[in-house]
Amino acid sequence: MIPGTMKTEDAFTVFQHEYDADDGLLMKFRMSDDVETERLERFLEALDALAAHYEGQTHVEKHMAYRVMSFRDTLSASAGHWKVSRPEGMSIQMTTKLIIALSHVFAG
Repeated sequence: MIPGTMKTEDAFTVFQHEYDADDGLLMKFRMSDDVETERLERFLEALDALAAHYEGQTHVEKHMAYRVMSFRDTLSASAGHWKVSRPEGMSIQMTTKLIIALSHVFAG
């Protein structure tokens, strides 16, 4: 898939799955588990689509705001413990990209 082409509905589906699933990214970040790079790239693409969706909107659903901030805070807290070793897939660059993307979902 070409970056920036994920449909909004698909982005919500990807985001919800990664938040709700027992093996979702939220849980993987919390447990400092290894994550496939392709999965992280797809999640970044979903975050970009969500940012485009919310750009210029004056209303954000409370549950979405909570979930996005929960992802960001969980990842930030876990990354703070990755001084000696990092989970596979969670390079400094990828972690930074994810934190920035999560912070920008509602920036527009």
